[in-house]
Amino acid sequence: MLELSMKDGTRYTIEPCGLDRWFDATQLAFKVFLKFEAKQYGKEGTDNFANFLISPSIEKMIKAGKYIVYTASLEGKVIGVISIRNGNHISLLFVDEKYHRQGIAGQLIKVIQNYLLENTDYVTLTVNASPYGIPFYSNAGFKATGEETVADGIIFTPMELYI
Repeated sequence: MLELSMKDGTRYTIEPCGLDRWFDATQLAFKVFLKFEAKQYGKEGTDNFANFLISPSIEKMIKAGKYIVYTASLEGKVIGVISIRNGNHISLLFVDEKYHRQGIAGQLIKVIQNYLLENTDYVTLTVNASPYGIPFYSNAGFKATGEETVADGIIFTPMELYI
Protein backbone atom coordinates (compact mmCIF):
# COMPACT_ATOMS: atom_id res chain seq x y z
CA MET A 1 0.00 0.00 0.00
CA LEU A 2 1.22 3.45 -0.93
CA GLU A 3 0.17 6.50 1.07
CA LEU A 4 0.13 9.80 -0.81
CA SER A 5 -1.15 13.37 -0.55
CA MET A 6 -3.47 15.16 -2.94
CA LYS A 7 -2.55 18.67 -4.06
CA ASP A 8 -4.73 20.01 -1.26
CA GLY A 9 -2.86 17.91 1.34
CA THR A 10 -5.56 15.27 1.89
CA ARG A 11 -4.00 11.83 2.44
CA TYR A 12 -5.14 8.81 0.41
CA THR A 13 -3.83 5.35 -0.43
CA ILE A 14 -3.19 3.37 -3.60
CA GLU A 15 -3.15 -0.40 -3.47
CA PRO A 16 -3.82 -3.45 -5.62
CA CYS A 17 -7.51 -4.16 -6.06
CA GLY A 18 -8.79 -7.66 -5.53
CA LEU A 19 -12.22 -9.00 -6.28
CA ASP A 20 -13.37 -7.75 -2.87
CA ARG A 21 -13.03 -4.13 -4.11
CA TRP A 22 -13.79 -4.71 -7.80
CA PHE A 23 -17.51 -3.88 -7.44
CA ASP A 24 -16.68 -0.55 -5.76
CA ALA A 25 -14.15 0.20 -8.50
CA THR A 26 -16.66 -0.53 -11.27
CA GLN A 27 -19.34 1.56 -9.56
CA LEU A 28 -16.95 4.51 -9.46
CA ALA A 29 -15.90 4.01 -13.09
CA PHE A 30 -19.49 3.89 -14.30
CA LYS A 31 -20.53 6.92 -12.24
CA VAL A 32 -17.70 9.01 -13.70
CA PHE A 33 -18.33 7.62 -17.21
CA LEU A 34 -21.99 8.66 -17.00
CA LYS A 35 -21.07 12.17 -15.87
CA PHE A 36 -18.33 12.92 -18.40
CA GLU A 37 -18.64 10.60 -21.38
CA ALA A 38 -21.99 8.85 -21.81
CA LYS A 39 -23.71 11.70 -23.66
CA GLN A 40 -21.07 11.66 -26.36
CA TYR A 41 -21.06 7.84 -26.58
CA GLY A 42 -24.81 7.36 -26.82
CA LYS A 43 -26.76 4.23 -25.92
CA GLU A 44 -24.57 1.74 -27.81
CA GLY A 45 -21.32 2.94 -26.24
CA THR A 46 -22.85 3.27 -22.78
CA ASP A 47 -24.37 -0.22 -22.93
CA ASN A 48 -21.11 -1.74 -24.14
CA PHE A 49 -19.14 0.00 -21.41
CA ALA A 50 -21.61 -1.17 -18.74
CA ASN A 51 -21.48 -4.74 -20.07
CA PHE A 52 -17.69 -4.66 -20.01
CA LEU A 53 -17.68 -3.65 -16.34
CA ILE A 54 -19.93 -6.54 -15.30
CA SER A 55 -18.34 -9.15 -17.58
CA PRO A 56 -17.53 -12.40 -15.75
CA SER A 57 -14.41 -12.69 -17.91
CA ILE A 58 -12.91 -9.64 -16.15
CA GLU A 59 -13.28 -11.34 -12.77
CA LYS A 60 -11.62 -14.46 -14.18
CA MET A 61 -8.74 -12.36 -15.54
CA ILE A 62 -8.32 -10.62 -12.17
CA LYS A 63 -8.15 -14.00 -10.43
CA ALA A 64 -5.61 -15.22 -13.00
CA GLY A 65 -3.46 -12.08 -12.65
CA LYS A 66 -4.08 -11.07 -16.27
CA TYR A 67 -6.05 -7.94 -15.47
CA ILE A 68 -4.14 -5.73 -13.06
CA VAL A 69 -6.19 -3.25 -11.03
CA TYR A 70 -5.18 -0.59 -8.50
CA THR A 71 -7.50 1.63 -6.53
CA ALA A 72 -7.03 4.96 -4.81
CA SER A 73 -8.97 5.15 -1.55
CA LEU A 74 -9.84 7.81 0.97
CA GLU A 75 -11.07 6.66 4.36
CA GLY A 76 -11.93 3.25 2.90
CA LYS A 77 -13.90 4.62 -0.07
CA VAL A 78 -12.66 4.01 -3.64
CA ILE A 79 -12.03 7.40 -5.26
CA GLY A 80 -9.91 6.26 -8.21
CA VAL A 81 -9.23 3.17 -10.28
CA ILE A 82 -6.75 2.14 -12.97
CA SER A 83 -6.44 -1.20 -14.69
CA ILE A 84 -4.25 -2.73 -17.37
CA ARG A 85 -4.94 -5.56 -19.75
CA ASN A 86 -2.91 -7.23 -22.46
CA GLY A 87 0.19 -6.58 -20.40
CA ASN A 88 0.57 -2.82 -20.87
CA HIS A 89 -2.74 -1.30 -21.98
CA ILE A 90 -4.73 0.98 -19.67
CA SER A 91 -8.24 -0.40 -19.70
CA LEU A 92 -9.80 1.87 -17.08
CA LEU A 93 -8.68 5.12 -15.49
CA PHE A 94 -11.31 7.01 -13.52
CA VAL A 95 -11.22 9.37 -10.55
CA ASP A 96 -14.24 10.55 -8.60
CA GLU A 97 -15.28 13.99 -9.82
CA LYS A 98 -14.81 15.49 -6.33
CA TYR A 99 -11.10 14.63 -6.55
CA HIS A 100 -10.29 15.69 -10.12
CA ARG A 101 -7.17 17.83 -10.53
CA GLN A 102 -5.68 16.59 -7.24
CA GLY A 103 -2.94 14.46 -8.83
CA ILE A 104 -4.62 11.09 -8.22
CA ALA A 105 -4.82 9.96 -11.86
CA GLY A 106 -1.17 10.88 -12.38
CA GLN A 107 -0.16 8.86 -9.32
CA LEU A 108 -2.22 5.89 -10.54
CA ILE A 109 -0.31 6.01 -13.84
CA LYS A 110 3.01 6.13 -11.94
CA VAL A 111 2.00 3.05 -9.96
CA ILE A 112 1.24 1.21 -13.21
CA GLN A 113 4.54 2.38 -14.74
CA ASN A 114 6.41 1.04 -11.72
CA TYR A 115 4.46 -2.22 -11.90
CA LEU A 116 5.43 -2.63 -15.56
CA LEU A 117 9.09 -1.78 -14.93
CA GLU A 118 9.33 -4.23 -12.03
CA ASN A 119 7.27 -7.09 -13.45
CA THR A 120 7.43 -7.00 -17.25
CA ASP A 121 9.65 -6.21 -20.21
CA TYR A 122 7.29 -3.57 -21.61
CA VAL A 123 8.76 -0.17 -22.40
CA THR A 124 5.48 1.51 -23.32
CA LEU A 125 2.09 2.04 -21.75
CA THR A 126 -0.83 2.34 -24.16
CA VAL A 127 -4.39 3.64 -23.84
CA ASN A 128 -7.43 4.20 -26.02
CA ALA A 129 -8.17 7.68 -24.72
CA SER A 130 -11.71 9.00 -24.64
CA PRO A 131 -12.25 12.50 -26.01
CA TYR A 132 -12.60 13.74 -22.41
CA GLY A 133 -9.32 12.06 -21.41
CA ILE A 134 -7.10 13.24 -24.27
CA PRO A 135 -5.97 16.50 -22.58
CA PHE A 136 -5.06 14.60 -19.40
CA TYR A 137 -3.12 11.90 -21.23
CA SER A 138 -1.34 14.48 -23.40
CA ASN A 139 -0.27 16.40 -20.28
CA ALA A 140 0.96 13.09 -18.79
CA GLY A 141 3.26 12.60 -21.79
CA PHE A 142 1.18 10.25 -23.94
CA LYS A 143 1.33 10.76 -27.72
CA ALA A 144 -1.41 9.86 -30.18
CA THR A 145 -0.52 6.86 -32.34
CA GLY A 146 -3.59 6.96 -34.56
CA GLU A 147 -6.75 8.82 -35.43
CA GLU A 148 -9.94 9.03 -33.40
CA THR A 149 -11.90 5.81 -33.87
CA VAL A 150 -15.38 4.58 -32.99
CA ALA A 151 -15.83 0.90 -32.18
CA ASP A 152 -19.03 -0.51 -30.70
CA GLY A 153 -20.11 3.02 -29.83
CA ILE A 154 -16.88 3.71 -27.91
CA ILE A 155 -14.97 6.78 -29.13
CA PHE A 156 -11.20 6.74 -28.60
CA THR A 157 -7.81 7.87 -29.82
CA PRO A 158 -4.96 5.36 -29.41
CA MET A 159 -2.07 6.84 -27.41
CA GLU A 160 1.26 5.64 -26.05
CA LEU A 161 3.76 6.62 -23.38
CA TYR A 162 7.36 5.43 -23.24
CA ILE A 163 8.12 4.44 -19.67
